[in-house]
Amino acid sequence: MELKDFTENEQKQIQAGLSTAEISDKEAADKILALVPEGWIQKIPFFVRKHATTKTIERIAKQYPDLYAAVKKPGEIPEKEREELRKIITDIFEEKMKKHKIN
Repeated sequence: MELKDFTENEQKQIQAGLSTAEISDKEAADKILALVPEGWIQKIPFFVRKHATTKTIERIAKQYPDLYAAVKKPGEIPEKEREELRKIITDIFEEKMKKHKIN
């Protein structure tokens, strides 16, 4: 996917610099992103990848505070929470990839 594949408005936003979320717990973010199916993050164009990943983590933290709290605890994510998060993050990425026609 190239910059030209985005709409004019999206291209302007990309060139101006997309917003990113401030992630206070990098370890928790890494644990969540590890649940994304292998290779999906690399399919996201590099110039929007940080925006996509940080905003997704921010969205999960806001919409699922109990699951995010479980991820912030030291050690592995408990099995039940890990599977719930895997489904949530996979659904979010599928939705966004479909929207932007990323295969």
